[in-house]
Amino acid sequence: MQLSLFVPGLAWPDPHTAAEVARGLELPALSTLLGRGALDPTPATFSELTAIAFGLRAIAPARRAAEAAGLAVSGRSWLLAEPGHLRIDRDRATLADVGILAIDRAEADALVAALNAHFAEDGLVFHAAESGRWFVSMPEASGATFTPLDDVVGEDVNAHLPGGDAGLKWSRFLNELQMLLYTHPVNDAREERGEPAVNTVWLWGEGDEGEPSSRAGLVLADHPLWQDYARRAGVRVDAAPFDYAALAEAAGGADRVLVMVDAAQAAAQYRDVYGWREALEALEERWFAPLLAALRARRLGELNLVCHGDAGFTATVTPLSTWKAWRRPRALATLFPSD
Repeated sequence: MQLSLFVPGLAWPDPHTAAEVARGLELPALSTLLGRGALDPTPATFSELTAIAFGLRAIAPARRAAEAAGLAVSGRSWLLAEPGHLRIDRDRATLADVGILAIDRAEADALVAALNAHFAEDGLVFHAAESGRWFVSMPEASGATFTPLDDVVGEDVNAHLPGGDAGLKWSRFLNELQMLLYTHPVNDAREERGEPAVNTVWLWGEGDEGEPSSRAGLVLADHPLWQDYARRAGVRVDAAPFDYAALAEAAGGADRVLVMVDAAQAAAQYRDVYGWREALEALEERWFAPLLAALRARRLGELNLVCHGDAGFTATVTPLSTWKAWRRPRALATLFPSD
């Protein structure tokens, strides 16, 4: 079996602090895989690696997702309008996604109604297909470029504002909707209850991404987009396994398997150092140590270990390379620039 294992969050997202954050982590199996495999630095975003994995031009699911949600998409251009929480720090504004918000139906309907009243003259129509799943449609293409949500959560949104010919117009729209949401009674009530305000939406996903394809015979992932792309590519798909033992059972003789294990992703996105270190220690026990043993026993023909970010990399490991004792283990911390 040839296994491609994508571990988002394996590389700490801030290269200038990553070496310090990872220092002292005891991950002997991962260090051996990194030291004895062929290591190729591949800085890329989450969405770029997703597009590569499924042979897509871009990640642009808005129109298809709106149609799947039962919305009438004909004659309009579509964006996902993901409700979120914007936290303003001293020198940056960071985005948290709907996963922390627990928006109920009445809140979603009230906020979307306010947005529709405000932007009616601009031709924008917001839709709450679900309480935490929003869209916006418009009479024609936006003329702007947008950053996928997965690439922005936990990041400074000022570095990811709309671009392209109409980027300034859409940045203005963002400012207006944030001011509207900030003063909305729904958010006043949420803050009184100690809940984070729904004070922004993240716009993305417009365009034509093409039809997905994959050389894998099996895709195992919890991410909804990965599951959708695998199904559309005609590939057998299921949820991500808990550990390597569960993967070996689920593989069922597939020659090529693509797996995403996102156990470290949220901690990395939200800069939770202790949570991230704990997640990597769990990955060592559940994945990296069993993978190394499977390679040495030739139960696994090849491993491609992939992670995204500015310090992203691909490590290709074969059974033969695991026995090259002259190649010293390489700690994860050494992959990041040091001060």
